[in-house]
Amino acid sequence: MASNSNRQPLRLMEVIRTLFYTPIYVSVAGGFLEKEGLDVDFKTCPPEFGHPINALNIGQADIVQSGIMRCIIASDWGAEAVPKHFAEINSRDGFFVISRTKQDPFRWESLKGAKLIPVDFSPMPWGSLQTALRKHNINPADINLVTGLNIGDAMAAFRAGEAEYIHLPQPFAEEILEEGSGHVVIAVGPENGHVCFSSFVATNHYLDTQPDTVQRFIVGYANALEWLAGHDASEVGTAVKEFFPDVSLELVIKSVDRLKAQNNWPSEPTITEASYQGLHDILLNAGMAKSQQPFSKVIRTDIVETALASRR
Repeated sequence: MASNSNRQPLRLMEVIRTLFYTPIYVSVAGGFLEKEGLDVDFKTCPPEFGHPINALNIGQADIVQSGIMRCIIASDWGAEAVPKHFAEINSRDGFFVISRTKQDPFRWESLKGAKLIPVDFSPMPWGSLQTALRKHNINPADINLVTGLNIGDAMAAFRAGEAEYIHLPQPFAEEILEEGSGHVVIAVGPENGHVCFSSFVATNHYLDTQPDTVQRFIVGYANALEWLAGHDASEVGTAVKEFFPDVSLELVIKSVDRLKAQNNWPSEPTITEASYQGLHDILLNAGMAKSQQPFSKVIRTDIVETALASRR
């Protein structure tokens, strides 16, 4: 651990609290960032900022978790420069479509004309689900979306029978399954393959002026990813339980297990051009972006390369 005189503050922020972001919680709770001499102030994005990217841009956060989607869209709209994404958090979509009725086998055609409650806190999960639907010849326009509901209200509406399907992250999906209110019919991650769904991002100014802090962060995060890859769901769930005080340890472990089983998290933080393009293609196919945005405008790979080299 770095000496007290050589420690650096770091303001770290996530979009929402979900086990999809387990690599972040392992980094913080496991002491991996602290060991590198970072004093981390970690929080979920306060409502007044709307999104962590906004917090970055007004100087209220240093490094945040975000989907590449937002920077691609900003670039697509004409922004000359965007914050840079530099380390992968999620290697796949980690959202699940749950049906009120058990279907064995599930028929994709059953979604036509049905009501589905989509994820509300980001347009990316619905964009990703659209790609999976089209692979199975389902026109997303044929599904009746029940919109405008936060996760709590969405789950209540689903339980009350107001929709046949609901689209959820963990541990909310696991909660519905555990109580017997629904059954998983689509795991979107395996359908769409490896895409850089979520990653760490910072302003160009921060990355250029705070290279030591950023390198410490990446080294600690890379060590956390190795630990995450090498430990089972029970150990990981126990390690991150403190971030979910209202969820039972059993449910946390089951949620982690389901995500680990579909390789949701990387074993090292490099963002590849292929995983960027996979995500970009989803945006293009969903009409969320109009044209191809350069990999180098949105992603920096040199930061992770330098940090990983320093560990050898």
